Amino acid sequence: MLAQKSRIDCDQFNDFFVEEIALEEVLVGKDTIEFIYSIEGENIRCSIRYNSVEFTDPALKSPEETKRFAVVLAVICSVRFGPLLPRRLNFTTYSRYIDQELLEFLKVVMVGHWSQHRYQVGQLSYKFPEFVVTASELGKDASYPLWSAAKVDGKAKIILGSGSGKDSLLCSRILEAAGINYDIVTYFHDIYGEDVGQETLFEQVTSHLKFTNKHGVYFYDQYYPWLENRLSRTNIIARAKDYFGNNRFRSEAGETLLTTMAMIPVQIVHGISLLALGHEKSADAPNLIEPESGEAIAHQWTKSFTFHQTISKLIARMFEGVNMVSLTKPIHDIKIFDLLFGLDNQLPYGTNSCNVQKPWCCRCEKCCYVFAGFCAYGDVSKTIQAFGNNLLEMEENVPIWEDLLGLNGYIAWECVGLPEETQWYFYKLYLRGVKGRAMDLFEQEVLNPLRQKGEEHVKQYFSAIEKNYSQVYENHHTMPEWLWQKIQPVLEQKY
Repeated sequence: MLAQKSRIDCDQFNDFFVEEIALEEVLVGKDTIEFIYSIEGENIRCSIRYNSVEFTDPALKSPEETKRFAVVLAVICSVRFGPLLPRRLNFTTYSRYIDQELLEFLKVVMVGHWSQHRYQVGQLSYKFPEFVVTASELGKDASYPLWSAAKVDGKAKIILGSGSGKDSLLCSRILEAAGINYDIVTYFHDIYGEDVGQETLFEQVTSHLKFTNKHGVYFYDQYYPWLENRLSRTNIIARAKDYFGNNRFRSEAGETLLTTMAMIPVQIVHGISLLALGHEKSADAPNLIEPESGEAIAHQWTKSFTFHQTISKLIARMFEGVNMVSLTKPIHDIKIFDLLFGLDNQLPYGTNSCNVQKPWCCRCEKCCYVFAGFCAYGDVSKTIQAFGNNLLEMEENVPIWEDLLGLNGYIAWECVGLPEETQWYFYKLYLRGVKGRAMDLFEQEVLNPLRQKGEEHVKQYFSAIEKNYSQVYENHHTMPEWLWQKIQPVLEQKY
């Protein structure tokens, strides 16, 4: 057997990494924040546009406070450079707006969130870049709190970060069942196509919801096309796969963190203190523990409970009366699918969660995972119709199902639940007599080994999974008490 290649300090892919990325300029327009980073001498522009915020609004105090926020947002957006593992991040131009605590926050986030980026190229010895600042200027104009979310009478108590996926739909239905008024704010990114197309998909779900107002935050970013060009030019994805074997390459970074911070002006202007998201307990688990270093490698670190605690401290320091929570952090995906179809047994089929192609590419881990959950808790025929394919029958998806079922010793590299949860969906389908190539795989690789200890052992195994992953973990969240008292009874419903 060949020795496993080390992922600690591999030197095979140094041509892909960059020496320095520098923040060159931060601009604030009427309804837009724009910043420019330079990568190897090439300027990369990113614009963030708001459809319900003007930066002259009195709630935002003054242009100076807005500029401070814009710089903080631009600095935090450096997290998206994770795949490049830059040696240095140069913030010299804006040192006076950046304090040491913000840099320490970045270190924590980069160690956790970039773990997959470091793992996929064998650079686990790398933790975070050197931050280049002017020491004498550092933090001179970084005074907090920047803004305060003064409650506006009659307005929503909560603003829900909502997309067109199943988790967003569930969060809306949870709030509605709990009798809580809410607005929605949606993140649109040009990496997923034109605004109009994304808005159309979004409307298919949101037109049936009972929110008060809706807001949009639009990202236009030159970085990802630049990155795609570099990925192609260096052939890094194929090279890393050839070198390490089964290697899933991640190019995206920082979406959850960036959108959470980018939505704060909406909260401030509209007087809504609490941003609610849908990050489940399943996201807390690392994909694997790398054996040589012992480090936890986590695709979903910015959806984890640790991340929620970390960013909550940052937000509390920088703003007054502003916070973010996850409505689904106390529950796993098994409970999420149960609640989703219990609260709304039709609209889930109109959602989309694929990060490759909208609405569904039918060839990724996310598509397969959601397909299995929909089939297990909903209707198989309606699920096939919604996806346009029977993903259980597609031969090319068998390796994906192997990952999702935990047959390769790690959690699949996507925003999916634990292998035991996928096994539970398959067991439910097996008991209903559902057939397919993926079902054959499940029976051969999961059921048959369990059967060797008897049918009673099989029942006990899956009963334990259902019990563990259907619980509501009442201390596993950061919700204020008033919200938890309303949400808890909804989460504890059984269907």
